[in-house]
Amino acid sequence: MLCGSLGAGKTTLLMRLLEHWHAAGRRVGVLMNEAGEISIDGPRAGTIAEQVLNLAGGCVCCDTKEDLSWGIAQLVRDYGADLLVLECSGLADPSEVVDAVTDLYTARLTTLERVIALLHPVSVDTSPSAAYVTTQAIRCADELILNKRDLYVPGHWEGFKDTIVAQNPHARLWETSHARIDPHALLMPIPTAARAVPTNVAFGAPRTPASATRAAYHPIATTVRLPGSLNRQQFLRWIKTLPKELERAKGFFRFAGEPELQEFQYAPPGQATIAPTTLLDEPAPALVLIGRGYDVERYREALLACVERTKTV
Repeated sequence: MLCGSLGAGKTTLLMRLLEHWHAAGRRVGVLMNEAGEISIDGPRAGTIAEQVLNLAGGCVCCDTKEDLSWGIAQLVRDYGADLLVLECSGLADPSEVVDAVTDLYTARLTTLERVIALLHPVSVDTSPSAAYVTTQAIRCADELILNKRDLYVPGHWEGFKDTIVAQNPHARLWETSHARIDPHALLMPIPTAARAVPTNVAFGAPRTPASATRAAYHPIATTVRLPGSLNRQQFLRWIKTLPKELERAKGFFRFAGEPELQEFQYAPPGQATIAPTTLLDEPAPALVLIGRGYDVERYREALLACVERTKTV
C-alpha cells in the first residue's frame, strides 16, 4: 500500500518499483485511486504493470470500498497477479484503507504486506483534511520515505524529520530526492524484533534485519485464525483487557454450543459489539486486530486461549 502527502511523488516511486518488479519477472497488478473522475497517472503505470485498475471518482477509504474488493479479486483471479500495489489518493485516510483491505473476504486472496508512506515538507496553511490524511499516513506506515530533500535547507529539513520520527517510532526512515531509492533495500523483510529507539535509515546505508522471515501478522493488522468455537465467558473477559493502542477489531466466529454465526466489531471509544448474523458465504472464523504499540503476541495467545477445547472421554 502506497500512501502519503499530495504531490509528494507517490506515482514516481510507484514507477520505480514497477520497473524493479518487472525486471524480476513479477506479475504486478496496480489499483490506482485518484480523486478526480478520470485517471491521469493510470496510463503511465499501465506501460509496465500486468494490469492497472483505476478507482477514480472518489477516495478508496470511503466512496470506492466495494470497488476496491472487486478490483483485488479481478487482478488476482482474472489477471493472475502475484503482487498487488494500491496507490491511495492523497485525500484517502490510510487507516480506513487498511481496514478495507483486511476484510476477511479480501484476506482469502491477499495479505497486507507493507504500508509505504511518501512525505515531503509542506506549508503550514495546508487544509485540515490534507493534514489529517498525512498524519494518518505517518502513523500507519512501515516505511517512511521523506522526499524532495534537495528543495529544503538543512535546518528546515532536520526539523521536519524529527517531527515525523516523533509520530512513528516503529517505521524505517528514508531520505530521498526525486523518490530515488534502492527498491531491493526498501523491500527487504521488515524486522520483527522490537526496537528500543527509532531507526533512521540513511539512503544507501547497509542494514541487517533482526529477522530474515516475516511474522505471521502484519505490524499494524494482525489476522488471528480461530481453529474452533469460542468460550463465551472467556471471550467476554478477553474483550475487557483490550489495550488503548488497539484501534480496531473485527471478525466472525461461533460460540461453543451456539449455532449462530457471530459478528464482532470494536472501534474505540465505542463499546465492542457481538451480534448474530447470517451470511450466504461465510469466511473462515478469524479476528482482525488493527493497531500499533501493544504486545501483539500476548493478545493473540490470549484470544486463542478462548477457543473451546474438545473434551475427550
